[in-house]
Amino acid sequence: MLKLENLSKYYYSTTSVTCALRKVNLEFKIGEFVAICGESGSGKTTLLNIISGFDTYEDGELYFNGKQTSYFDNNDWEEYRKEEIAFIFQNYNLIDSFTVLENVEVTYIIDGYSKKEARLKAKEVLKLVGLENDYYKKATKLSGGQKQRLSIARALAKETNIIVADEPTGNLDATNGESVLKLLKELSKDKLVIVVTHNLAQIEPFLTRKIRLHDGEIVSDEKIEEVKEIEYKEKNISNLEVSEFKKSLNFSLMNLKAQPMKSTLLMCLIVFLCIASFVFFVNFKINLDENKTKELDHSIFINSDDTRLLVKASDNRNILDSDYQKVKELKKVQSVEKYDYITDMNYYRNNINYHFNYDGGIIEIQPGVYQFIDCSQIVLDNNDSFMRSYHSIDESMLSAGRLPVNDFEMVVYSSDESILNTQEIVLFRNDHKMGVASWFQYTVTIVGLLKDPSPQAYFSDDICKIMEFTQLDFLTMFYFSEYQYSRYNERKYAYSYLVIDPENKENEISFNAIQRNALSRKEIKLRSGSNVYYSNEGIHDWYAFKHNLDHDLSVSDLALGLSKDAFYTMYDNYLSNKKQFAIFIDDYAYTDDVISELASSGFESLSCFRSSVSGYDVTKLINRYINLFVSVIALLLINVLIVFIGLSILKVKKNDFIIFKMLGLSNKQCKMINFIEVFIYGLISNIILVVLFIFLNAFSKSYVLLDTFKYVKYYDFIIIFIVSLLSLFILANKFTKYINKNTKVSVLKEE
Repeated sequence: MLKLENLSKYYYSTTSVTCALRKVNLEFKIGEFVAICGESGSGKTTLLNIISGFDTYEDGELYFNGKQTSYFDNNDWEEYRKEEIAFIFQNYNLIDSFTVLENVEVTYIIDGYSKKEARLKAKEVLKLVGLENDYYKKATKLSGGQKQRLSIARALAKETNIIVADEPTGNLDATNGESVLKLLKELSKDKLVIVVTHNLAQIEPFLTRKIRLHDGEIVSDEKIEEVKEIEYKEKNISNLEVSEFKKSLNFSLMNLKAQPMKSTLLMCLIVFLCIASFVFFVNFKINLDENKTKELDHSIFINSDDTRLLVKASDNRNILDSDYQKVKELKKVQSVEKYDYITDMNYYRNNINYHFNYDGGIIEIQPGVYQFIDCSQIVLDNNDSFMRSYHSIDESMLSAGRLPVNDFEMVVYSSDESILNTQEIVLFRNDHKMGVASWFQYTVTIVGLLKDPSPQAYFSDDICKIMEFTQLDFLTMFYFSEYQYSRYNERKYAYSYLVIDPENKENEISFNAIQRNALSRKEIKLRSGSNVYYSNEGIHDWYAFKHNLDHDLSVSDLALGLSKDAFYTMYDNYLSNKKQFAIFIDDYAYTDDVISELASSGFESLSCFRSSVSGYDVTKLINRYINLFVSVIALLLINVLIVFIGLSILKVKKNDFIIFKMLGLSNKQCKMINFIEVFIYGLISNIILVVLFIFLNAFSKSYVLLDTFKYVKYYDFIIIFIVSLLSLFILANKFTKYINKNTKVSVLKEE
């Protein structure tokens, strides 16, 4: 079966050449129980290494079943060790993290058996060596004798014709040693058993043959017992249908389960680094948006809210009611504002963003006559609040009250429910249209309170329609049949803002307090399209534009107040030709996505923010490039850390892979197992990342965190997963190369 013909082995160093074996000629056959003995350094372990296929030879030939092995490549030797050689060692070489059952199962899995078949066959073999009661014990919990019996069971599981044993009784007491030798003797009836030993006296009663080496040469070869010629039985696993991938997957799952501490440590590292990669990747995406570094010009839009888009039909048709609903159903559209002009109209609430600056004094208007002169003024504190209609909210957003569906009502945020059904004087202004010193004023009732804190107020339809009408690019033209103007005494026309005067009855019109004294109380004719309206009853005070302190709070231009019915008739005429509306999206990060979806749905859109950009803020621009650079470098460093730290952790498993390769694990299988393991690590880590993201997105109260998350798209997780897998596959490849380099010809060492 085995024949060594003039076989020699040399070891080379920088200064000398050592001959480990010299002209060795031996033959072995099945049925022999052979002991190879000799002093330390005699070459016995080198001989066993060569027979086992773990070491090469320089001269001579090793024949196996008549076949020369001098032309074997690495794959041939792997196949030889897997199919023909089983090992038993003095130090047992068990997988300490595996159970007794798993130590044997793994041998069958390497051969290609399914997990179920491997378990059944492992139990049968363990019964043969008396370990049927210890299936689920860790290998580290066994006694020395039990460990060696487990090592023998694993050798049996290989179902090979040759068993080589290196000092199999070296760490056992006399009783356990004898028990092991009896078992090996029994195995030698249909196998070739070759044992290297120092203790020939202990093993000699069981031998059929003993060989002594000295200084690399055979000095004696004594046959103690003649053995019958036993036919070589070829190992048959050709009927096994388990694929290489499934075989490696079963192996990987066992490996991960058996080493929870190492697996958990590596998993925690990869999870941490995946989260860090995600953070820097998102930071990179945020800083790709150059609009964050631009300066704004408010000459076009006063309100440069970056979530506001103006929308119109691609074919420039009139907007239909169905269009509002269609657009509202698009992803990332938060709300639809049909009154698009009001989104550029500021509103001011008393003691919130405007207050009174009370002033005045007593002056002598004539000798002995004194009068108090009120010089109080309204001071606007900021211009940050812009109008929205109640169509932008629903009842689920209210903590109390109702939506503002009646005239002159609004919803605001407050934790004080006592303000419900109270009235406020609210000012409205667009300084592009009206000038910085002019505004409209209405008394508005608070009918609902928002759940979530917000500076935003939502108004009823009538207020929104009024304020939209005041901002149109044209002012309504109307004519006077008779009038007396301060500087003229002739027939002429004038332009004016159109608003609702709640004091007006049907067919009545009124003017703002500043202008009413400049006009006569005669017939006034208002023309708009084909509609003509008259008032013969004169002009009365317009209370909607007067404060109860008699402050003249109105626009300096001519403002015309209509009754509600008359105003709506005029507004409906405008509405029938309405071409655009506004929408608000969840976040600026979704702008391009929403614009694309709108285009697919037949709409053109314009970002008010982008249209207001006038240039770059140099400081922000520099910071943006710094952040981009830091993000890229951090991503690279993180992935380098995954490889180097991960490799340091995996190197701890080197000894396990030495044993696996001894059991027949090929380089190809080793590589596949490592790739599967890191893939599992990467998959679980990225699942944890996604779950963490969903949780924080749902429950986090941090506006900074939530604003950051709005830049995240579903495909970003795929990108992170792919990047992490690339790093992990590099890690697996490096570990595989490390194993191949550090396990080559190192299973058995010469003493």
